Amino acid sequence: MLWACLVATAQDLDSLYQVFEDNRGEVAYRAALAIDETIGREPNFDADTDKDEIKLKVLRTMILHFFNNNDFQHVVQYSEEGIAHYNKIDDPFNEAGCTMTLANAYQRLGQLDKAIECYNRCNELMDQIGGEMAEVNKRYVINNIAEIHLSMGEYETADEMYRKCINMLGTVDPADTASNLDLATYYQNLAEVRIAQNNPEAVGFAEPSLELSRKYMDTPHKIINRLMALSKAYRIVGRNDESAALMDEALSIAKENGETFLETSIYLQQGDFAKAIVMADENHFDELLQEALEAAYQAERERNPKLALEYYERSMMMKDSVFNETQQQLIRDYQVRYATQEKEHALAMEQEKSKRNRMYVIVLAIVAALLLLIAFIWYRLAQIRKKRAEELAHLNATKDRLLSIVSHDVRTPVGAMCQVMRDLTDNYDGMAETDRKAKMVMLRTSSEALNDRMENIIQWVKGELENSKVEPVDFNLSELVDECVREQDMTIVAKSLKVSNVVPKTMMAHDDVSVVRIVMQNLLSNAVKFSYPDGEVSVKAEEKGGRVWIEVSDNGMGISEKKLEKIFKFMTSSASGTSGENGTGIGLFVSKMLVDKIDGEITIESRKDEGTTVRFSVRGGGQ
Repeated sequence: MLWACLVATAQDLDSLYQVFEDNRGEVAYRAALAIDETIGREPNFDADTDKDEIKLKVLRTMILHFFNNNDFQHVVQYSEEGIAHYNKIDDPFNEAGCTMTLANAYQRLGQLDKAIECYNRCNELMDQIGGEMAEVNKRYVINNIAEIHLSMGEYETADEMYRKCINMLGTVDPADTASNLDLATYYQNLAEVRIAQNNPEAVGFAEPSLELSRKYMDTPHKIINRLMALSKAYRIVGRNDESAALMDEALSIAKENGETFLETSIYLQQGDFAKAIVMADENHFDELLQEALEAAYQAERERNPKLALEYYERSMMMKDSVFNETQQQLIRDYQVRYATQEKEHALAMEQEKSKRNRMYVIVLAIVAALLLLIAFIWYRLAQIRKKRAEELAHLNATKDRLLSIVSHDVRTPVGAMCQVMRDLTDNYDGMAETDRKAKMVMLRTSSEALNDRMENIIQWVKGELENSKVEPVDFNLSELVDECVREQDMTIVAKSLKVSNVVPKTMMAHDDVSVVRIVMQNLLSNAVKFSYPDGEVSVKAEEKGGRVWIEVSDNGMGISEKKLEKIFKFMTSSASGTSGENGTGIGLFVSKMLVDKIDGEITIESRKDEGTTVRFSVRGGGQ
């Protein structure tokens, strides 16, 4: 059977996984079973399980297997594949878990920058997930990043991040075992920072760490670590007898609970290098063995040079072994490449022999190419016709939109003005002075609204016709903002708004001042329109990268996420302001069009009922 042949030829987990990836149905299923069998794990899927689901289960199994076997290169390979798959199916929870594993692998491989990058990505995913558990996981991630900074000798950064973990934990309930044990971990980590600096303050953190671990019945593994940390701290302040007693207690617990790695580490710290070397060798703790051999060499250099030489030779042999293993891997890679090239050469020879028999295929291909060319020409003509039809439809839509705006949004203020003027002319002599002033204010408001709408319509039409030119000049940005604010004075006063112009008084810009003015008017008009009475509007600016970024923000009614997605689009309709103000609905569209015309950028951030911030860029002064 095909599946049996394919699976049988796969020599390792990589090959089995490749068979799984390249096939479907029975072959893929059998390859997945073979992977679980190779690892020694019972499968948690059957023949009816969807292949994508099987893939995720297989990836988790392989990542865990390689991690437990310290094969971190493979952990990186398959974690990245898992992350890509979880991202594709929009599963941030499992993507975060896979990213955490990838970060751990990079940390073990010594690729610390990549590890920190992955940890930060993990926290971004946790922010997306939200909830109490996500906050707990964020603490764990920050703790891991702090460990990296500690290993790099960046003590201040590590200390700051460990304290951040404690702050995130908050006030700990004495009845909350898990939180108290987390606090014990953070205290120990703060102690380790000070131990690394030979700082006596380490005692003040190591003591409560051990006390909490004992009180809340922590795991033997962690209690051993707490004992070792406090032992080191006591040694710093000269409490050597207490330090030795703690180390003996840690050794006793390690022996009782089969913590062989920690037992070996304790022997190494106690200076019993012979025992440490034997245990590290027997249990394949290569890093500890290397460390023990180098420590033993240094210890015996003066008193027993012959023994020191033996330790040194073993240490060098280990380093050479690592180097030789690397060289062997390179040789295997070259052998694979050579075999591949041989197969490619044989295939090329076979192709050369069959060339003479392919002439009729070439003839058919030429005929097919001619047919395709004819089809392509027909297709291009159809595309041209379609494009012209779309352009005509766009022009018709523009005309309809213009007529709609003129007939509704322009006619409304004109009608209001006519009505006010009729009232004034018919009843002027009989009107009270206050009524006449009120009518004049109404005329001014309607005329200003009409002016704004006409200006936006004109700019929109210009943009549609694409016949306007940019004319940059130098101008004072703060003064321009003041002018635009004064144009909104009546509405600002009516709503009792606080409008702040914090643009530096001497800040200059070099751009089309009429374009910038229209954009600023639109943004200020919107900010005032959608601000509640007694609200705040502010205008700021800063120079960055040769450009000036202008920011208009308010704490008004804000914009929903749904409307925010299409806020700059042509057909976006205008909502009523906080006092019932109407608009054309094209102000932001025109602003976006004008900012694009001057090669600027415009962005918007908003939250419903919290306010809106719009930023756009212009050329800086002197350009």
